[in-house]
Amino acid sequence: MRKINFLLLIPTLIALGACSNKSAEPAEESKATKDVITVSAKMAAQLPLAQAETQPIKNITLLSGHIDFDPNSVTHVYPLVSGVISHIYVTQGDLVRKGQVLADVYSGDFASAISDFQKARAAMTLTQKALDREHELLVAKVAAQRDVQQAESDAAQAKADYDRSLKALKLLGGNENSNTMTFQITAPIEGTVVERLAQPGSQVRSDGSTLAFTIGSTSSLWVSLDAYPENLHSLNVGDSVILKAAGLDDRPFTSRIEYISPTVDPTSFTTKVRCTLPNSGGLLKPAMFVGATVYHADGQGLYIPASSAFYDADGKVYVFSETAPHTFRKQEVKTGQSESDRVQVMSGLNAGDTIVADQALFLNDELQADQK
Repeated sequence: MRKINFLLLIPTLIALGACSNKSAEPAEESKATKDVITVSAKMAAQLPLAQAETQPIKNITLLSGHIDFDPNSVTHVYPLVSGVISHIYVTQGDLVRKGQVLADVYSGDFASAISDFQKARAAMTLTQKALDREHELLVAKVAAQRDVQQAESDAAQAKADYDRSLKALKLLGGNENSNTMTFQITAPIEGTVVERLAQPGSQVRSDGSTLAFTIGSTSSLWVSLDAYPENLHSLNVGDSVILKAAGLDDRPFTSRIEYISPTVDPTSFTTKVRCTLPNSGGLLKPAMFVGATVYHADGQGLYIPASSAFYDADGKVYVFSETAPHTFRKQEVKTGQSESDRVQVMSGLNAGDTIVADQALFLNDELQADQK
């Protein structure tokens, strides 16, 4: 029985011996000498690395402005006839489709157009019958050739009058079957009713003096920015722009400068700079205030990730530069322009140097702890 128990204990003793041997193995530790630290392979594997790279320098210019309708997507709707507005179907702010009826106008002009067309149609029918009869008489050798020619001329003139009157009627929105004095004002584009000046019972004229509606599409908008004289030397068409609209600070929009005005506004002494923004989601509204950050290329510079540089207690900026596998030197650097994702290095590094891209502060804590 004792022999059996001893045999059962052998695996347990072997396992305990193995554990004691593992605990006896020395653990890998970091070693620091002055500004250089060597870390274990396991720790080094957790440190993301990057290289200092030569990249285009993008200086920035801060501008402000507002959102406006794209003039190519705004239409002023004038009635094509004179008359009295009998009914209005939309109001300011309504979304309308292209061709949708906006208002009805009781119009003598429209009635005259219908009457002219009906007369021209009757005349064309009559002259065509007369021409057919002259052809029959010519075959029967009763009519002369000149009578047939006159009938053909009359029929051609009647057909021309018919075509002209039909085109005029269609221009006003009518057709061959129109028989009412009510003219319909329709939307020429899809968009929003920005302005409604038409009122029921009001008179309108066809001479372009009576604006009825203004319709604008907000699917694409213009951004008008004000640039002061000191900004102009650094702005160029094609520069990238980050735009933030009032109330939408957490939703930046990207665009590019499309146009820089060749003139100066005599009131504000600014030059207009224009961008275009797609607005399929409808978040942006005309007249919204916007702030713009314009990025423009200005030569080449040496850059590192923003997360790789850190301030130490002495107020200087440092990075950890790799000098050998698992070995890093705390290196002071002079920095220039700082952006959200990168920092310009003026001195202290060369292009191609490998640095710790993140967790540099953790490595700095290890360095200081090992030096104590």
